[in-house]
Amino acid sequence: MNGGAGNKGAALIVNPHSGGTNRSGLRLAEMVRHRPGVRAYVLERFAQLDEALAELAATPPEALFISSGDGTIQYVQTWLIERSGLPRERWPVLALLPHGSTNMTAADIGYRSKDVREQAATIAEGGWRRAGARFHDRATVRLANPASDGPLHGMFLGGGVLAEATLFCRDTFNRKGLRGHWGPLLTMLSVGLKAIFRPAGPEDVQRIDRPQRMRVVVDNEPLGDGWQVAVLATTLNKLVLNARPFWGPCTGAEQRGETPDSAQALRVSLFNYPYPFLLRWLPVVLWGGTNRRVHASMHSRCASRVEVATQGRFVLDGEEVHPPAGEPLIIERGPTLRYLLG
Repeated sequence: MNGGAGNKGAALIVNPHSGGTNRSGLRLAEMVRHRPGVRAYVLERFAQLDEALAELAATPPEALFISSGDGTIQYVQTWLIERSGLPRERWPVLALLPHGSTNMTAADIGYRSKDVREQAATIAEGGWRRAGARFHDRATVRLANPASDGPLHGMFLGGGVLAEATLFCRDTFNRKGLRGHWGPLLTMLSVGLKAIFRPAGPEDVQRIDRPQRMRVVVDNEPLGDGWQVAVLATTLNKLVLNARPFWGPCTGAEQRGETPDSAQALRVSLFNYPYPFLLRWLPVVLWGGTNRRVHASMHSRCASRVEVATQGRFVLDGEEVHPPAGEPLIIERGPTLRYLLG
């Protein structure tokens, strides 16, 4: 998948509304717009993304650079896998440029240089063809049956407090122009301090950290059924604030002599209600090692398929998602895409 046979040149998609005003992306588009073999699309409105992707499907690029936040990346991944009609060998290499609000996906598998001039040179000069170019292959998180149209392909799914906190962060901080780790950090402080002094119960319907009823089944084995604080599924190696709220072995991968990363593992974690004292356990959950000792209310493992039955909402890469009515949301390890690191 290092640029399929018959693919041509590079393409750049810029969402100028990511993170408020995407000045870096706009500057980059101006620098490469008239370079031979480069197609640049600057979206005046998000609906234009479908038009740009349809044009790219006709003549796929070798490399597709995406200047945006996590939501636009998710949309492009979904289009490429589910709607483009391209065979897998013609999927372009993706280069994720961290020009959005949080940039969680790009922080893990994005293009490493933040220098716009260096990015422009890579696009214009075919830098992905260099002998020293670095790539990373990563599976997607596939939502098979969301209430919205068709399967979706992202990198991080959160439910319970993770969904509520993400949407609170978007509406309270990101839309006011806070970028990077600031929004998630302020959200964690705001939500966490309340939870430390008075943990929310099921009756606290106005609290972000309230538990929700969920039944979670992982590879046909029940993991939790009842009041849950949060559930997550991801193929990323690190999340916002460099957190790694997943741990434990990936037994199937280890039996094959693979690491969880090379096996394209889908990591799923579940946090039961009631939760323990946060000042003691939150640092362990977020930043502990692979073999960390956790509280009995916390569970984490690798999976191929997860079912979550709940009436609550989810977020996929920062975008709100709802489960199908009366059915569990089905989460699977999706196909592998290739990302240009530099």
